[in-house]
Amino acid sequence: MMKIDNISYSFPQDFALKNIKFDLGKGQILGLIGHSGSGKSTLLKIMAGLLEPDSGTVFFDGEVLPPPSKKLIPGHEKIKMVTQQSSLFPNINIAENICYEIRYFTKEYQQKRLKYLAKRLNISHLLGKKVSELSGGEIQRAMLAKSLADEPSVLLLDEPFANLDSLNKKRIILELIKVLKNENISCVLVTHEIRDAFGIVDNLLILKNGKFIQSGTSEQIYFSPKNEYVAKLTGEAFISADRKYFFRPEDIILDSEGEYQTRVLNNVFLGANYEVFIEIEGRIVFFFSKKPLELNSEIGVSIQKSYF
Repeated sequence: MMKIDNISYSFPQDFALKNIKFDLGKGQILGLIGHSGSGKSTLLKIMAGLLEPDSGTVFFDGEVLPPPSKKLIPGHEKIKMVTQQSSLFPNINIAENICYEIRYFTKEYQQKRLKYLAKRLNISHLLGKKVSELSGGEIQRAMLAKSLADEPSVLLLDEPFANLDSLNKKRIILELIKVLKNENISCVLVTHEIRDAFGIVDNLLILKNGKFIQSGTSEQIYFSPKNEYVAKLTGEAFISADRKYFFRPEDIILDSEGEYQTRVLNNVFLGANYEVFIEIEGRIVFFFSKKPLELNSEIGVSIQKSYF
């Protein structure tokens, strides 16, 4: 479907991307993860044909994707990109915005597609409204519907769930996955919320300073991170003083005969469970418990360590 072949791009002061290579298969969903400034959004723009790389080539369906310098209107009609900035026309309502993408199709198809996407993305009640009447999360959902209207081959999502509340986010993620899978749409998802990616993607690509440093399934990346950067990027991780191993809160187990004897410093209620804070090897860490533990009480714990 898409092949990213040795792409590099630089700003005046530094590289944004350096020798990036990967393939995006038909219907595959990839997660692109990295700290701010790691090159994620720059890569999406290059994949969309909106930004010209310094070197390298993007292939789409076996053909070179023309860069902006080769097109009167940059981009490709079968590659859609959704960012946090609104792409909706402010002077028409949401239904008209979505149908604009399929204006050359029959009215019957337009209404069928509009109804389907509105139901999937929970925006049926918003179709008669204009952008100025919508919240940030509602705008985000409407933009997703607009991007899916003409059944793109590739969907590039740059922080698409950033403005969604937790209740809407879970539903929209599930419905979006259904649409992508049902229509065999390839997708690249950029998000700073790693847990959003875990439930969606087939594979994760980890970016640091414009380079890929690890790739694999969500499970591979989470349980076997290559280094401290990846471990901390993918969840809470406590790193040993010698930087040789790490452990996560779920790796700390109450064990009266465990290798560590310590005291309970604090309990923090999270709803489903508590974070219980203790001191291990001279540093404060926490683990999860269904109930609070007595403050200052002595406890033993065992830790399952993972080595880099």
